[in-house]
Amino acid sequence: MSDQKSETSDKTLRRVLHQGITSQVKITLTEGVFLVAFALLLGASNTVIGFLAATPSISQFLQIPSIYIVEKYRTRKRINTITTIGSRLTILFMAVIPFLYDSELALVFFIGSIAIQSAFVAIGSPSWNSWLRDLVPLNKLGQFFSRRMALNAIVSVVVTFFGGILVGEWANWGLGPTIFSYSFLFFLAFLFGMVSLFITRSIPEPKMEEPEKRLSFVDQIRHPFGNINFRNLMVFSILWSFSTNLVAPFFTVYLLTRLGLDLPIATGLSALTQIVSIMFFRFWGSLSDRFTNKSVLQITAPLFLIGTLLWAFSTVAQDISLGIPLLVVIHLLTGLSAAGVNLTSANIGLKLAPRGQAPGYIATRSVVISSAASVAPIIGGILADILASHELILTFTWNNPAGQIVFNTIYLSGIDFLFLFSVLIGIYAVHRLALVEEQGEVDEKVVIDAIIAETRRNVRNLSTVDGLRHTLQLPLDGVKEALRKKKKPQFE
Repeated sequence: MSDQKSETSDKTLRRVLHQGITSQVKITLTEGVFLVAFALLLGASNTVIGFLAATPSISQFLQIPSIYIVEKYRTRKRINTITTIGSRLTILFMAVIPFLYDSELALVFFIGSIAIQSAFVAIGSPSWNSWLRDLVPLNKLGQFFSRRMALNAIVSVVVTFFGGILVGEWANWGLGPTIFSYSFLFFLAFLFGMVSLFITRSIPEPKMEEPEKRLSFVDQIRHPFGNINFRNLMVFSILWSFSTNLVAPFFTVYLLTRLGLDLPIATGLSALTQIVSIMFFRFWGSLSDRFTNKSVLQITAPLFLIGTLLWAFSTVAQDISLGIPLLVVIHLLTGLSAAGVNLTSANIGLKLAPRGQAPGYIATRSVVISSAASVAPIIGGILADILASHELILTFTWNNPAGQIVFNTIYLSGIDFLFLFSVLIGIYAVHRLALVEEQGEVDEKVVIDAIIAETRRNVRNLSTVDGLRHTLQLPLDGVKEALRKKKKPQFE
């Protein structure tokens, strides 16, 4: 009986992996680099990009009434199905936008489509997050979600790479203006989104547990703020969300407009970040299960901030022909650290939410995070446009008998200032993380020692042919395991 139950659980978790893969195709094609590039093609300014990036976060406030819906009807699958259908139909409408000849009208429709789609996603999120929490054992959160994120990252790399090539070569292939390539991408996103819905429908829904004490709707929203530890987590989350979202929408803008790179190069750098994340998801996942999510966050968050700070030097580096090497270093560091930050910041919220009250806790934290994520890119866009006419230059001068050597050591203008603001806020967020308590947490030095030991072991493995093959095989093993049925449970 136990083996049968384990096999059923394993089959369910495989479906969750498949759902994540197909959903990731939809997400990659409708968000991130393609969203920003399409908006720029329609003539969007930094301020408009900021509003566009803020729209999904603003819609997250709809999770508040969604909590009431989930608790009243307690049919998470039905709620998720209805909202997902609405989201997918909106994406189908987005595929028509490139055929509008008025670019200003097209931009208005595009922003409106993103808003409607985000609203459906926000309303469906509490039902899906609560559903997912009941499916995955708490002691396996790191293992399972690191695998799910790694698989999703592989998909994102492939889709981003080929999507960038398609957009870049669309006109050269004689298929029409470049803008029509986005119609194809959005229609492809709609198809994979519908496949994702079909798989989601096949995932069994556990019965929602009854809380020890039935809380009113108002209490469900208020209760997480009364929990001191969870409140500390939300303070960290809102600061970190503001820090990252202040600059996140403008990385692509910076590459395409400030540094003048082509879209295939920008998508290639994005793919590099995803590849590095794939290599480290499993690493950070095992450490978070071995120690705690907080312990891993205290290591990876500062590394992420260092990567953000380096962006401020990319213009100077480009002037001395080191722009691309520095961008590669930035994306390597970002991929390494983002894998740990994204994995553990999500898992720590799931872990600290009391069973039976998870929908209220998770949704409240999501709304708190979204409040920062909705304001930050708008402020970032406005500041980027205002500071575009301001410059901070520090010049290095070397006088010698043969002449004078002068070059800029620091050159900040517009978006460059956002990088500095983001890092300063992020440093304070990491300081606030120290107040969060997680069962089983250890001293930061213990985690660093474990990282060094694991790194040494991996380096030794790389010194042999078998070790190199094993290291490169890890991501592919995840794909094979997700696409192949096994009798032996994967997540025991």
